[in-house]
Amino acid sequence: MSRRQMNASFTRLARELPIAELAPLACGIFALFALFGPIIDILRGGRMAPAMVVMSSLVFGLVGVGYAFGAMRRSWWLFLSAVALQVLWLTVLPRTGGASVQLRADAIGGIVLMFIAYGAFLGFINGTAARYLRVRAEMDLAHDIHQVLVPAIDTRVGAFEFLGFSAASGDVGGDLVDVVADGNEWFGYVADVSGHGVSSGVVMGMFKSALRMRLRQDRAVSALLDDLNDVLVPLKSSAMYVTAACVRGGADGTLEYAVAGHLPILRVRAGGGVDECTTPQVPIGMFERFRFASASIACAPGETLALITDGLTEVFDASDRELGIDAVKTLLGTLAGRPLREIADAIVAQSRAHGKQLDDQTLLLIRRT
Repeated sequence: MSRRQMNASFTRLARELPIAELAPLACGIFALFALFGPIIDILRGGRMAPAMVVMSSLVFGLVGVGYAFGAMRRSWWLFLSAVALQVLWLTVLPRTGGASVQLRADAIGGIVLMFIAYGAFLGFINGTAARYLRVRAEMDLAHDIHQVLVPAIDTRVGAFEFLGFSAASGDVGGDLVDVVADGNEWFGYVADVSGHGVSSGVVMGMFKSALRMRLRQDRAVSALLDDLNDVLVPLKSSAMYVTAACVRGGADGTLEYAVAGHLPILRVRAGGGVDECTTPQVPIGMFERFRFASASIACAPGETLALITDGLTEVFDASDRELGIDAVKTLLGTLAGRPLREIADAIVAQSRAHGKQLDDQTLLLIRRT
């Protein structure tokens, strides 16, 4: 990277970061330039009053900060103010006798070393700034892609209505929520990629793309998961996998579902009873040639299915007690029949009230009307 690019990176970083985050840098620059106070006293034979030495250190420290931040943030009023303060102080400083040749040499050597240290300091910061900006740009791009891949859902397909969303715990989430419709046929799911950050976001994108492509074929849910497993295993690290809960439905109310290493699907009956629907099996992408199973349920009018990720249940209070899925089931039972938006907001509010969000929080509510 050229010197011009380094300076541009540093300038951009200094302008984008809030003042509070630049405070350590300001303190470092202040302390470095404050050394001019005692050095000037050395050059004048140590005859300056102690208060004047302290005042000189304060002034030159402020001048250094003014020069640096005025140039970095393109704040020319700050830069010119620093120039004016320096000129004024040099005019006010009393004229005293000079130092010996040895003391002058020591003082000049100290000044030279200060400027060398300052240059090295800025060079290091410039390199760090360039790396930070590259990572920040990648994270911003990944965040934008995530927003496109995981939009909020509020739709109706035939006799079913759907509401879902995903709240990432960081810039880039690893959870998915999606509903794919074809006439009165539909496929809804939530998925949770292991880990966090960009790598999880990449696997999430591959998973959604592969799933939507496979849905173009009329295949059972179990066969769909088999295909996804075969596709993902060679394309990711061995430590990564995807848990999922998915449901396929149509006009008649008979639903096929599968759960792969995920929390069970919660079935809320019209009267308020809550059942767990699951197919105990490993996550997707964990083992080669693993064959998945699915099951079927009949969904009566007024019943609701809740598909959630563990970010909503694995939250802990001040006593380190986990919220757990039973609390969500109790809440769903009390809210049976309420609008889906009200139910979704209540689940998230319950989780946030119990403890700090540690993971992506995602849910999909499906109701037969």
